[in-house]
Amino acid sequence: MSRSRLQADRQRLLHRIRRRYQIVTERVELGRVAFDFTRIAEPDRVLDEVAAEADLQDRLSGTRASGDTIHLPYWAELWDSARGVAIFLQRQENDAAVRRHDVLDLGCGMGMSGTAAAALGAKVLFADLEPPALLFARLNAMPWRKRVRTRRLNWQRDALGRRFDLILGADILYERVQWPFLEAFWRAHLAASGRVILGEPGRQTGEAFIQWIASRGWRLSIEQIPVCTRPKPIGIFILEPSN
Repeated sequence: MSRSRLQADRQRLLHRIRRRYQIVTERVELGRVAFDFTRIAEPDRVLDEVAAEADLQDRLSGTRASGDTIHLPYWAELWDSARGVAIFLQRQENDAAVRRHDVLDLGCGMGMSGTAAAALGAKVLFADLEPPALLFARLNAMPWRKRVRTRRLNWQRDALGRRFDLILGADILYERVQWPFLEAFWRAHLAASGRVILGEPGRQTGEAFIQWIASRGWRLSIEQIPVCTRPKPIGIFILEPSN
């Protein structure tokens, strides 16, 4: 793709995003990997808007129906764990270890981890429940768009019909109720010699997950990755099925 065509496509996508969100673009440098990354400027403002919209709907229609939930925009926050996963990927001993892989960035948010994988040469599928997150992921990975795809996905019920060498997840372990769904999804979508790479910032649920996942037949190793945005390192959980 020519530089002018790439720039034109980027501007069209930026226009769509700016119609609703205030954004900031910054240069991210992660060792050998560097790219421009566009993110929500004020994530708390997006959260407040979602809550206000839900309150308005309640007032217009009465009490929220049983079973209805507010989809909080967790995607709008650039989590430290996403940086940790990105740094872990670029620290692999041989870049070819990532370059040859099919990668799924699960619950991708604005796409930090998957963009790093794409920059290293991987083919990447960004997957998230929230469509706005996928717009940001497309924008951030646009320099490598020939090997990047996006897909709206609910890991509780959706199937992709394919398997991946790496499945990435940044800060997706915070709700215990999601663990059985995630574990089943990984088994259905991980290649025979594949790995699940999870960024975990030190939550209590992360500690409990270690024993839980081991009891389900997975091998787990942990690395600590320092990031510039917090004093404590991010835990990188590396999972491989043992049966």
